[in-house]
Amino acid sequence: MSGEWGKNPREGHDEIDKGIESIRRIFSQGQGRVKRVIDKAGEYWQQAQATPTPHQAVAAEEQRIRQLVDLWSNENWRVAKDLGTYMDLVSYNTDEVWEITLQTRWETRSMESVTEPYTGRSKAAKGQPEPLLPVWDYELPLVTGLKAPPSRTRLEGLDETIACTNCNGSGRALCAVCTGRGWIVCPECKGRIKKRCATCRGRGYVADWTHGEKKPFFRRQAENMANSVGERVADVFEDIRQQGVPIPNLVDTDPASKGPTIPCPDCVNGEVDCTCSNGKRVCTACEGARMALCAHCAGTGKLMRHRELARRFDLRTQTRIIGESSIPQQHLAKAVGEIVYSAEVTEPLYPQAPPEGVPMDVWGVTVDLLKAESQQKLSNERPDSPLSGSLATLQVLELLRVPYTKVQYRYSDQDYVLYIYDSEGREKLYAEHFPARWDRVERLVLAISNDLLTPTPEEESPNSSHTKSYHAPADTPPYTISEEEDT
Repeated sequence: MSGEWGKNPREGHDEIDKGIESIRRIFSQGQGRVKRVIDKAGEYWQQAQATPTPHQAVAAEEQRIRQLVDLWSNENWRVAKDLGTYMDLVSYNTDEVWEITLQTRWETRSMESVTEPYTGRSKAAKGQPEPLLPVWDYELPLVTGLKAPPSRTRLEGLDETIACTNCNGSGRALCAVCTGRGWIVCPECKGRIKKRCATCRGRGYVADWTHGEKKPFFRRQAENMANSVGERVADVFEDIRQQGVPIPNLVDTDPASKGPTIPCPDCVNGEVDCTCSNGKRVCTACEGARMALCAHCAGTGKLMRHRELARRFDLRTQTRIIGESSIPQQHLAKAVGEIVYSAEVTEPLYPQAPPEGVPMDVWGVTVDLLKAESQQKLSNERPDSPLSGSLATLQVLELLRVPYTKVQYRYSDQDYVLYIYDSEGREKLYAEHFPARWDRVERLVLAISNDLLTPTPEEESPNSSHTKSYHAPADTPPYTISEEEDT
């Protein structure tokens, strides 16, 4: 403490003066930097607003490309406006890709046994039943179209009469309602012989109206009506609680809460004797006989068994793109293209005999894909089973040609590539990188930001061994947005 009291006051004033001078210097330097940026902003803005030179087409194909690019850039707000007019076309070349689409209809057959009660009329042929053949040896109605609903076909000549195993051929079985007992538990008393009194609702007492005051006629009628409605609502809640749902009774019908009570004259402790007298009721289905007509054979003791062929149809589609292109497949899948070949495959195809207009290599891949699909099996098929199986019963092959043009161009001293694909009149464009519409404004912002971050000569350290000269950037490289185009 003695050291602080003995400190020279002049030294404290000097430190305060140094702090004030430092704050003033920083403020003045900041003003100079902002003034310098404002002076340069006009120059940068003029550079950013410089409009590129339009180019004229020298060929019909170049004119078509520029028109398509202009239409694409004007519809897409992210692409520089009128790109086809101002871009410098470097080169373009035309190529094509092929889309192979193979649709295969798989037919699954399974043999099923169906039984029905015997009616005395057999559809089986005279003599012994016909032998059971594999599922694919039966000729069934022809199904047209790739998508077909499931169907069932009854096979003639395979009906046979068999004994009912449920009743052992007797035609009668244990009653399903009472499980052969001849009686059921009384639904009113649940086997307790006693049931709740309806007069007092199981309370054992009712309201004593003898000591009540004499009320006007209309008041008594209103109270009687209110009590009647309350009792009905209470009955509904009570029935719900009897089902096991724990809900409170919102209507207070207890007579003890409204005045004097007397014992119920119709019951003992809220219970009365049930009409069943023993907690049981005679089964109404079998009338106590314990046996009833067999539900499987309708009391005949016999069943008619026949065979049915169940058919199910599954459609499987395979698509393959042949050719080299930087256009993603999800974009090529939306192309309409030009259908060169489309037909149902009804005979073997050979790679040495392509159709007219189809290249040899594309046709070879198509034949290999067709053979591989025909040899495959469905995942749910049981192998080596004569009673079920799956086969490819219909195949439709389609070859689609998708032409495209690769365009290389320059814009604002940057190189870009775009693709024009699909048939004439349905052209679509795809570009992974393209000049953004707001690219020049972003160049202005970047240039001003660089000026704000660049120190002035006065801000350089005085202890530095050499002096740095400040050069404002005359032209900042353009900042280009790169993103995938949505066609």
